[in-house]
This record gives sequence, structure tokens and C-alpha cells, in this order.
Amino acid sequence: MPTNTLNGINLAQIAESTLDYMSYEFAPLNAITRDFSEDVAQQGESVTTRVPASVSAVDLSSGYTAQNSVTTAKAINLDSFFGYVYGFSDAEVSKAGNFDWLKNIFMAPALEAVQNKLMDSLGALITTSTFTNTPTTQAASGFDADHVADLAASLSNQKAPRSERALVLGSSYVSALHKDTAIVDASQYGDDRGIKNHAAMRVHGFDIYEYNDILANGTSYVGGYALHPSALIMAARQPATPSDPGLDVVNTLTPNGMPIQFRSWYDPDGGLYKVSLGVLYGVAVGNTNALTIVKTQ
Repeated sequence: MPTNTLNGINLAQIAESTLDYMSYEFAPLNAITRDFSEDVAQQGESVTTRVPASVSAVDLSSGYTAQNSVTTAKAINLDSFFGYVYGFSDAEVSKAGNFDWLKNIFMAPALEAVQNKLMDSLGALITTSTFTNTPTTQAASGFDADHVADLAASLSNQKAPRSERALVLGSSYVSALHKDTAIVDASQYGDDRGIKNHAAMRVHGFDIYEYNDILANGTSYVGGYALHPSALIMAARQPATPSDPGLDVVNTLTPNGMPIQFRSWYDPDGGLYKVSLGVLYGVAVGNTNALTIVKTQ
């Protein structure tokens, strides 16, 4: 492959300029247990992490007797390598003059497509046969802070930790929460992000994340899910970097630490200037007591 470089393109600058967008798009991944690293791994390798089981308090008045501590080893296969590749003809590049427009016009939808793939992989794991906590069934139009309180109780009854809980909801459910008078009135006491910016709030111990493409698995028409991060596990590693003088590679991290690789090169056979981004990852079920589904019906 020749050592052509794409006229006017600065791959590092493109990667840097997308960080704000990645911060917003990949925010729902904060709701799960993440094992991210920049270490190179080949597709098909696995990562093993451990999920602690729920525990109950014991009477210490008669002494400090050690209790059984149980963790479950979870192997996550790094078997998914997804991304997107753009190709631009010589004529298109000539007319454009440079690639400064690339980061503004093309990279945002590519990042959104990758995020959707990641969330779909996680969503495919969320079924009523796997997570058997009784679902909350409520149409979006009537969803309010009281339902969030019930979801908190659902997880507490299963001894899911109170810290780091999150609600991943479709846009109509988030909108309903924003219009709940209890939450609107609460904005007077400090947390006004919802009323000012339609931004994520914290309600009954949950961080709220909006995601509008939640999968409907079978007959469980999903409006969202309440979870502790231990319910779902994801691991990701930087793809290996080929040794090729004609290939420009930038490895970067999203604001929550997920590794993403950007590449640019010239394909002389196709007469195309190509730019790609890719993520190497795997997902797995963790603590099945730590997630409650929100059903639309």
C-alpha cells in the first residue's frame, strides 16, 4: 500500500473533536459494570471478572464470625468487533478541498451507530427469563416518580446495592419524568438540570439515562430497565494496530473509558480515501437479581 496521506485530514484532531459527542452518546454505558483497557487484545479472547453475590447483615453481639463471601466468575468473550467505514472518491476529496468537514458531518452518525450496536448487544441479554424480578408495567404517559420509588424497592428487596443505581429509559418515559410535578418542584431545591436542560436527573437513588432504541425482547415490550451496574457486564479492548506505513491509526478513549480506534488510509484499487472507527467488545449477564424491567404493557 502506498504511503498516501489524506489531504487535510488530522485523525488525532477528529478523535479529539468527537469527545464531547461521545460523552453524551456513550453515557448510558455508565450504568453497567465496565472492564475497559487500552491493552491490545485479539478478537475472540476473553476477559474474566467477578460479580459479588448479595449479602445480609448478621448479628455481631455474640462475636465476629466470618461469613461466606461468594463471588461469581464471569467470562466475557471479546467476540464483537463493530464499527463503520467511510469511503470518499478522489473526485469528492478534490471538490471538498480537505477533510475538516469530516468530523462535523460524518463522524457523529458513525459514533451513534456504534453506540446503538453496543446497547443492542446489552439489550439482547435483558429478558424476563433471565432477570426474574417482577417487571414494572406502566405506559410512558403515566410513568412518574412513584414508579421510580417502586423500582428502588424492587432492587432493595433483592438486596441489590443502593449505590450507583441507574434507570435507562426511552425518551417518552424520560419526558414523563420531566413533567412530573414532584420532580419539577424539586428543581427549586438544587437539582435544576432537568427543568433547565432536559438533562439527566437523579431520582430516588437512580441516575437517569435516556436511550430511545431499547430492544423489545419477545413479549416483553421494554420501556427501560432499572439496574445496579453488577447486572450487566461489558469488556472492551483496543484492537491491534497493523504495522503498515500507509495506515494512520489513533487509539482514543470515550469520556467513560471505552477504547475506540480511528483509522485512515487510501485504497488505490478502489480509488477511495477511507476513514473508520471500531470497537472490540463483549457483553455478559452479571447479577440476575440486580435488574428490573420496565414494560410498556
